Amino acid sequence: MSAVIPTRNRPALVCRAVESVLRQTFEDIEAVVVVDGPDEETIAALEAIRDPRVRVLALQEGVGGSEARNVGARAATGQWIALLDDDDEWLPEKIEKQLALAKTLPGPRIVVACQYLDRMGDTELVRPRRFIAPGQKISDFLYSEVSWLGLMEGFPQTSTWLISREFFLEAPFTKGLKRNQDTDWLLRALRLPNVSVALVPEVLSIFYNERKRKRITASMDWQDCRNWAVGSREIFTPKALSSYLAISPMNLAAQDKVPLRERFSLVKDCWQYGAFDVKILWLLFLNGMLYPYLRKVMTPDVRKKVLYYASFRGLRSPRRPSEHNGDEGYSTGIS
Repeated sequence: MSAVIPTRNRPALVCRAVESVLRQTFEDIEAVVVVDGPDEETIAALEAIRDPRVRVLALQEGVGGSEARNVGARAATGQWIALLDDDDEWLPEKIEKQLALAKTLPGPRIVVACQYLDRMGDTELVRPRRFIAPGQKISDFLYSEVSWLGLMEGFPQTSTWLISREFFLEAPFTKGLKRNQDTDWLLRALRLPNVSVALVPEVLSIFYNERKRKRITASMDWQDCRNWAVGSREIFTPKALSSYLAISPMNLAAQDKVPLRERFSLVKDCWQYGAFDVKILWLLFLNGMLYPYLRKVMTPDVRKKVLYYASFRGLRSPRRPSEHNGDEGYSTGIS
């Protein structure tokens, strides 16, 4: 089993991630850390761990997160690839429980996710709250069923993925893609026939959702997101495409105070390439007009906590692995 961790300029964080791999109850594991470009400090910090299960691949030039993951997967020796972002960490039983479920699934194209703890300061939420249904298209699962607040309730965060290496090599991340890397992979890979997807309904990973930390998702450009979605519209259903445009690019354009006339181009995109209904119109208004007003009257921390409360109807108590009452998982075949 191989954990693949892309990183750059985060020595303390990536060492925390690597240590969480080494603490796994499943011990036949390696941590393949891909240092994406010159970074002597990170390499020195990783070499200080002194565990033969840690392999450091130092790239001479930066290739981006997508290709760094591909490099790690190609170099991995395990039959399974588990992705881990350098600023997240795993709980000790993650791999053991995911592998147990994975071995019950048919075929070579297998993806197993798990629930994770979304941690923002002293606020903690268990995600995802639901999972893809049998026969459901992945784009509809991700976007067509977002809440009326425009929040995704089912996205399996990247650090929760366990993928058969054969499938990963068949369907690598899109090289050179700067944004939407994980979404692009899910939408493309899970469209292939006879993919088995499952979820361990238990918190086995921690996502450190820290607003001040620089993340790709925190520096996205609305036009990049729009161009990616419209240019890749074959991987969306019409309704899912409109939902995505109404949520992500529209929200980013409003944050950047893009003139209304330019924001309205997204409405035209929904009409031309996607599908319209009452919910799409509401999401366009919500992200293009209402949320920008809330940003003026609420601090970012207060606004985010209010949305968390509203979306989840109050904070839920996180389920730790030891508190789960069964080992069953939710699975589905996607064809």
